[in-house]
Amino acid sequence: MGNTILIVDDSRLEIELLSTIMTKHEPFRNIVIANNGEEACRQAVRHQPDLILLDWEMPGMSGFEVLKVLKKNELTKDLPVILVSGVSFTDKIAEAFAAGASDFIQKPVHEEELLARSEAVLRNYTTYKSLKDQTNQLTLANHKNERILRSILPLPILMQIKEYGSIPPKRYKDCVAIFVDMVDFTTKTGKMSPAVLLRELHELFNGFDSVIDQHFCTRIKTVGDAYIAVCGMFYTPDKIEIEAASAAVKIREYVIERNKTSEVQWEIKIGLYDGDIIGSSVSPSNLNFDIFGETVNMASRFQTMCEPMQINVSESLSKPLSEAYKLVTRVPRKVKGKGVMPMYYIHRPLAEVKKEEAFLMPAPSMQ
Repeated sequence: MGNTILIVDDSRLEIELLSTIMTKHEPFRNIVIANNGEEACRQAVRHQPDLILLDWEMPGMSGFEVLKVLKKNELTKDLPVILVSGVSFTDKIAEAFAAGASDFIQKPVHEEELLARSEAVLRNYTTYKSLKDQTNQLTLANHKNERILRSILPLPILMQIKEYGSIPPKRYKDCVAIFVDMVDFTTKTGKMSPAVLLRELHELFNGFDSVIDQHFCTRIKTVGDAYIAVCGMFYTPDKIEIEAASAAVKIREYVIERNKTSEVQWEIKIGLYDGDIIGSSVSPSNLNFDIFGETVNMASRFQTMCEPMQINVSESLSKPLSEAYKLVTRVPRKVKGKGVMPMYYIHRPLAEVKKEEAFLMPAPSMQ
C-alpha cells in the first residue's frame, strides 16, 4: 500500500495538477483533498497522512496558520508539510521553517522538483517513524525491566544501581530484622500442584508486602517459604521498634483472617532482632541485594525458636515494645554462639488489653 498524501489548496486545478504528479509514478498512493484550512486540519487528524502539500495563500485560514495549528496538535505535530506558494519565499523561508515546515516549493510547480522534494521528505519521515517506533519499544522494554527490578530490589537500591552501576557495601545502623517462616511448609505442600503452591505464596507474600509498606519496612527477599524484611534501613521512623512489631503483628493477623476463608490453613513463626545490618550485592556480576551480619542471623534463630503463630523478640526489643504491647516472658533459651538468652513473645497491643480490663471491671458502687 502506498503513502497517503494530503493536498490542501483552494484551487481545483492546482489540486488536480498536484494529484496527477504525485500518482504518476506511484499509482497506489492515497490522495486526500482539502479545499480550505479548517478542512485540512480535520483531514490531517483523521487520515494521518505521510505528507501534506499545503498552499500558503488561501482565503480565510492561510497555509501558515494551518501549519501552526497542525504543529500544536499532538496528533499531527510530527506530520511532514511542504508549503506551496505562488509568491516569493525569500522573506518567508526562516519563518516557515521555524513554524515546522519540512520544505517549500514555488508555483508554478515543476514535476521533477516536486517529486524530488517529496521523495526526500517522505524518506526522512519514514526514517523518523522507524526511529520513533524503536524508541517507543525501547521505552516499553525499559519500563518492563524496571518493573521487574523493582519487584526484586528495594527502590533506594535500584536508584543507586541506575546512578552508579553497583551496590557498594554499607552498614545500616539501628535496624530491626524481621524473619517470617511458614510452619510445616514441606508437609503441607507435598501434595499441592505447582500452580496452587505458587498461588498461595503469591497471595501470602503480597499480603505481607502491603503490611510492611505501611510501617517503614522493606522486603529484602523471599527464600522458599521464608519472608525477610527490615525496618529502618531506608526509612527511619521515630519508633523503629514499634513499627517493626506492628508490621509483625499485622502479618500474623493477616494470616489469621485469611485462614477463615482459605482452603489451605497456614501457620507462621516470626522472629525480630535489632542491631546493625550490612547490605550489599554478593558480587559485581550479581546485583541481587542481600543483608548480612549478626542481626540477620539472630532474627533467623529467634524465628526458629518460636512457636507457631507467635512473634519472638529479643530482650533489647522488649523494653521499647513494652510501651505498646503486652509481652510474655519466655524461659531463656540457649542460642548458638550467644549462650542463654532471654526471649519474649508479643501477645497483643496494650490498648486492647486495657480495653478488655475496663470491660471486665466491676461497676463502681452507687453509694
